[in-house]
Amino acid sequence: IGSVVGPHPFPLMVRDFQAVVGVEAREQFIGMTGELPDAVVACVGGGSNSMGIFSGFLNDPVDLYGVEPLGRGSKMGDHAASLTYGEEGVMHGFNSIMLKDESGEPAPVYSVASGLDYPSSGPEHAFLHDLGRVKYGTAGDDEAIDAFFELSRMEGIIPALESAHAVAYAKKLARTMGKGAILINLSGRGDKDMDYVIERYGIR
Repeated sequence: IGSVVGPHPFPLMVRDFQAVVGVEAREQFIGMTGELPDAVVACVGGGSNSMGIFSGFLNDPVDLYGVEPLGRGSKMGDHAASLTYGEEGVMHGFNSIMLKDESGEPAPVYSVASGLDYPSSGPEHAFLHDLGRVKYGTAGDDEAIDAFFELSRMEGIIPALESAHAVAYAKKLARTMGKGAILINLSGRGDKDMDYVIERYGIR
């Protein structure tokens, strides 16, 4: 299982394997700036990359933000924002928050980022959501595509479409913060998405 889902101990195993991301990001950020970031932002599908980086900051006075895919909108089947629109349920051997259809089965989901189109998130995400330790928000397809092109143009960094959701949300967050440092987890390269994005959206 490639994410922090499934029966115990798989969610903890994957989280611990991914925790190196949080450890290194924390060390490198402090090494570069001399202080902790004010906020950490990561995309959330099943939730492995976000749990990895969040684990490095859970005990610090740092705001953590998980960004789910809003896709085409809030209608069922048009998104994969399980923590935002879902309810408690059991799926694939674990209890968490999930998107259900009328019969209680996993609902159809969608995102422009294939790595985020999963109808639930790992149980630790559900726990952190209920605790309020992590704030979960959304970014839609258009926001992610705009962020994909903007980061590519401004920094020469092509983010994966999954990571572009985090970039899009961080842009909105920055406007509300006034000042402060935001650490964004770029969990993958967008080279894999270039052909698809240009074919479907053109060049923005």
